[in-house]
Amino acid sequence: NFGNWIYFAGVGGDPKNRHFRTVSQALRYDPDGRYVRKWIDRLRDFSENDIETMLRPWDFLHDWCIPIVPPETQLTWQDRDRLENTGMLIASTGNSQELIHI
Repeated sequence: NFGNWIYFAGVGGDPKNRHFRTVSQALRYDPDGRYVRKWIDRLRDFSENDIETMLRPWDFLHDWCIPIVPPETQLTWQDRDRLENTGMLIASTGNSQELIHI
């Protein structure tokens, strides 16, 4: 257990420099925002169509607190690249939104 906490904190002797990227993890493992809506009261009433807002509320809600950890450090390089190129973490394909997993 101690090793897991060190790993998630991004410290310790891991030569591969792995880090837990919270926004990218939420995008992959909570794509409809169910977990976020359950535990963050302010986001509870948002719909599954508002996933971009649930993943990055600091970019959409003007009175949201500034994150302590810089959000750009919480993205994989693929997700950061997509956000920089399209302005969104979720790619829009036609009439529906589709999660892009690389």
